Amino acid sequence: MRTRNKILLGALVFVSIVPIAIIVFVASFDWNRAKPWVQSRASSALGRDVEIAGDLTAAWQWRRLRDGQDVWSPGLRFSCGDVRIGNPEWAARPRFAELKGLEIELRLLPLLWRRLEAPSIRLVRPSLDFEQRKDGSNTWTFEPGGEKAPGAWTVDPGDIEFDAGTVHVSDEERALELQIDIVPLEAPIEFGQRVEGDDPSTRREVVRRVGQAAAQRLRAAAEQRAAKAEERGKAVKPPPYLFGWKASGTMAGAAVKGSGRFGGVLALKEPKPFPLRADIDVGATEIALTGTITDPTSPDAVDMRLWISGRNLAQLYPITGVALPNTPPYATVGRLAGRFRPKQSLLRYEDFSARVGGSDLDGTLAYRSGERRPSLTGNVDSTLLRFKDLGALVGADSAEDKAARGDETVQARGRVLPSEPFNVERWGATDADVRFTGKRVIRNEQQPISDVDTRIRMDGGVLTLDPLNFGMAGGTVAASLRIDSNARPAKGDVSLHARKLELKRLFETTDGLSTSLGEVNGEVKLSGKGRSIADILGSADGTLRALMTQGMVSETLMEEAGLNTANALLSKLRGDRQIRIDCAAASFIAKDGIANADLFVFDTENALIDVQGTVNLREERVDLTLHPQTKGLRVLSLRSPLHAIGTFEHVDVGVDKKSLLLRGGGAIGLAVVAAPLAALLPMIAPGGEAEKSCAPLADLAKKTPAKR
Repeated sequence: MRTRNKILLGALVFVSIVPIAIIVFVASFDWNRAKPWVQSRASSALGRDVEIAGDLTAAWQWRRLRDGQDVWSPGLRFSCGDVRIGNPEWAARPRFAELKGLEIELRLLPLLWRRLEAPSIRLVRPSLDFEQRKDGSNTWTFEPGGEKAPGAWTVDPGDIEFDAGTVHVSDEERALELQIDIVPLEAPIEFGQRVEGDDPSTRREVVRRVGQAAAQRLRAAAEQRAAKAEERGKAVKPPPYLFGWKASGTMAGAAVKGSGRFGGVLALKEPKPFPLRADIDVGATEIALTGTITDPTSPDAVDMRLWISGRNLAQLYPITGVALPNTPPYATVGRLAGRFRPKQSLLRYEDFSARVGGSDLDGTLAYRSGERRPSLTGNVDSTLLRFKDLGALVGADSAEDKAARGDETVQARGRVLPSEPFNVERWGATDADVRFTGKRVIRNEQQPISDVDTRIRMDGGVLTLDPLNFGMAGGTVAASLRIDSNARPAKGDVSLHARKLELKRLFETTDGLSTSLGEVNGEVKLSGKGRSIADILGSADGTLRALMTQGMVSETLMEEAGLNTANALLSKLRGDRQIRIDCAAASFIAKDGIANADLFVFDTENALIDVQGTVNLREERVDLTLHPQTKGLRVLSLRSPLHAIGTFEHVDVGVDKKSLLLRGGGAIGLAVVAAPLAALLPMIAPGGEAEKSCAPLADLAKKTPAKR
């Protein structure tokens, strides 16, 4: 019993004395003597050279603040002076961080497992360097010596407290060089509060262009989220702003300047809102944002309202890394939510409203990184979309729009087909899968397109619009478009099926056809190569077919087409009437951009017109010959072939002069020899062939030349 009591007494003394000895040791030990060991362990934990040039001190800390409450949490507080953390060998600057001082709280028990659990880290006068190469390697991702490496330690950071300092940012991919200066505010500013010196111009300009309704809708959605968080007991008021910042530099050759403010503590472990406000100009692009960053591991770590305006959406590529089309000036406002992780970011631009030129866009888009390529997905709706505003998506840009933007390349004078080159170099940077619906799409005021429904996909540099459905001229069009930028030059395929297009709505501005009746059905299948729509069509192989039935057309128009002078005059004197179209069928075969009229017949109750010739898509020229054959007696009918020759922009229609002179010469000769009335005889056309039914023509148009 005596021996056991002595053992128990000794154990009690040991348990009592050892903690006291440790406490005394920590308080009295010259920690500078331990700097080599601390530097070695820190270097192993970070995978970088760590140097402590100043004093190293340690003190006991028994309690700390957590969520605003004073809690029991024994640990150590280390203070280091002049701390330097190295950069990887490839970095342009030798050090990732230079700190005037570093204060770290360490919990005791995790030290037994070689884990540096630091609930709080305070950076005193930091100078930080953030660099990233094109391959994605960067200076802020630390690679420890490895779990199996002898003496390896892990770092588990908590809150990071900021101080005045400087930050240098360099990104090879975006050609970004930025210097940020951080200064403490004279007094805290409450989150959401505006103060003198704030620049609200970007926010005002965006709201002015997209409309107050969009801003109110976004604000209402934020209030609903806040109300739901309040119901769940998870509503947390953001802390005040404590620091201001200013930035300057360049991105992709454009000047960058910005300013804003943020909070004093960034929680990396326990969710705490970190307030952030920014106003940034990148060249002609203006960006404003206000919101918070919370738990980086949460899917909603980023929660901000974002305003952007600029001259051209394509200029966002260096900023976002997403290839967007050339556009007129734009403005957009929406909610930016998501999370940032090394190579695993997920950001959503929710409930956004945008104005691009004269077009409106609304919807939600999501950006994800960490896969083979970054991807963009979502849904976009439009009430009114002008084709010229987003037509550059497939190279359909107009000369006046490019000139207004100051672009160097403009549409060639006199050309109609879009010749704007595709920016295929950027197509492989990002994948996309976006559903677009448009209530009204205007290519020109006379031919609006309605109810557009398409799926836009970009996969490894291959752009597809499939399906591409829309309404046009009272009918429907089902189409698909595929452009493969991996081929050199790019390879394009287009397929189109048009059904029940109304003739009078197709030619609303054409005299004689604006009141015509009839339905047009058509099919187009073309494949070509090139760097623009014009190039692809200019080298295309394929077929173009059209068929019209049950139509009515202006009698005057048909008499003029047949050069039946007197009948056309009589039609105008007694009033134009509509005559029946028995059938119209056309079939063109394209080879290397030249479409030959394999079959082109226009048959009415008064005349039959056979058309022959070519349409040169490469040079945008038309060379067609129309052979009119009248039905019944026509007085003063020259009955000569007509030539339609010219460019897509302007086509001249004239009479075959050789045939006309022969007929005119005969008339003159008869006038000399016989009575004046005899001079009219060569101009009287006999009745034409019997009218043809449309069914045989339709069958004939569908057959191949060999079978035909």
